[in-house]
Amino acid sequence: MNSAFTKVSNLKVNRASKLVLTLATSSLFLYALGQSPIFKNILKGAFSCYG
Repeated sequence: MNSAFTKVSNLKVNRASKLVLTLATSSLFLYALGQSPIFKNILKGAFSCYG
């Protein structure tokens, strides 16, 4: 009973840590994309069409 509970709690911790890691890496990736001048130019070009 106790080992089953620890397995479930470990699974929840692993899932939560994977989610946090994924969010952190994706936000860092988006931040790096936002900093790149090429991406900024693409965004400017995309939004200038609507202006």
